[in-house]
Amino acid sequence: MKSLHVDPEEAVEIHKDVKAKHSLAIHWGTFALAHEYYLEPPVRLREAMEKNGLNVEHFFVLNHGESRVLGGDREGGGI
Repeated sequence: MKSLHVDPEEAVEIHKDVKAKHSLAIHWGTFALAHEYYLEPPVRLREAMEKNGLNVEHFFVLNHGESRVLGGDREGGGI
């Protein structure tokens, strides 16, 4: 899946490269696409953020089924 997906460490590099204020990890643990334990990617993401001296709150992971309202009001708000 390397040609179609990025791993947590690469995701952090992208977060830095595009100078994102916030990023959201998506569809981790949804499909068995790798040989890792399904709960490993969020741990690796946090470790990569810490290793790069970045605020771990700026790249967040939703739990399965969780939703979150971002920004100001619900109509037209944004990150």
